[in-house]
Amino acid sequence: MTALLSRRDRPTGPVLFLVVALVFYAVDGVIVRSPVFERHPDVIAAAASIDLTAGMTFCYWLLVVRPGHAPLRTVIAVFLATLLGAALTMPSGHREFVAEARYLILPAEIVTVGLVLVGISRARARLRAGGIRLDVPERLRSLLDDTPIPTRVADVIATELSLVYYAFAAWRRSPFVPPDATAFSYHRQNAYAAILWTLFAVSAVELVVVHLLLRATAPAIATIVLALSIFGAVWLLGFVRAVILRPIYVTADAVAIRSGVQWSVDIPRRAIERVDIGRVAAPPKRTVNYLRAVPMGRPNVLIALREPMPARGAYGTARTVNTVSLVLDDPGAFQRALAPRG
Repeated sequence: MTALLSRRDRPTGPVLFLVVALVFYAVDGVIVRSPVFERHPDVIAAAASIDLTAGMTFCYWLLVVRPGHAPLRTVIAVFLATLLGAALTMPSGHREFVAEARYLILPAEIVTVGLVLVGISRARARLRAGGIRLDVPERLRSLLDDTPIPTRVADVIATELSLVYYAFAAWRRSPFVPPDATAFSYHRQNAYAAILWTLFAVSAVELVVVHLLLRATAPAIATIVLALSIFGAVWLLGFVRAVILRPIYVTADAVAIRSGVQWSVDIPRRAIERVDIGRVAAPPKRTVNYLRAVPMGRPNVLIALREPMPARGAYGTARTVNTVSLVLDDPGAFQRALAPRG
């Protein structure tokens, strides 16, 4: 049989796990609804519950995580899913073991926090050893890569922490520019930052006025609206500060497109096919594979790429782009920075 099946044709770990899961649910589901169950309900209920929770989780680790098909962090999510599956499979009145198993969630959360801290420590040491300099959003995302936090959740956490950092902890910080790089701002000539500051001021005034009005008529709603308004104001403050502190920069090897925390694209120079400066003919906003990196103002730089490249956005959003437009305060200096160095 082994000779008939090549290595490529053999079922993979995830497929085997799905087969095992179906067998577990089929066998245990039949047993707990058979006459045998009525003879020894407590013993069989405990055994079936263990099968459908701890047994299923162990099989997932053995068949999926251990061979490298999924990261270790997914084990906790699978365990939580097995609790739900076991509760739906076991007959009513025989779910005591499943109810008790939920208390394992607390130590699982403690282990998760420990793994997060260990992952962050390892990532920080790796960046320090490699001499890699990253700005705050990229650094946070890199630190979370080695933790058991799911990827999409890590993207959200990194974005939110970045906004909080720029809102409260970056007031004495200069714009991030790596050594031997030339930075280019994109928030002055088009009044991008001024418009965002105006929106922040209006939202701050509106926060106070609305809270006072609601406090007199609906105190409970006033508290909720106040919390949401404060969150929105902090978000907007962090957003505008990120626009100011995250310029676009050019190095000897690449162009780093930064648009606050909204978009990030690292373009190697060899990947650039053409750069238009001045009154450029930018594609319509919704054109496929086109990124308008600076949303405010008329584009004065258009970068055409030789092949599509990934662009990373806030909260884990992503796009594939082959054309990027910018609105720079000094497009002429940007053109000179990109000129071949003799």
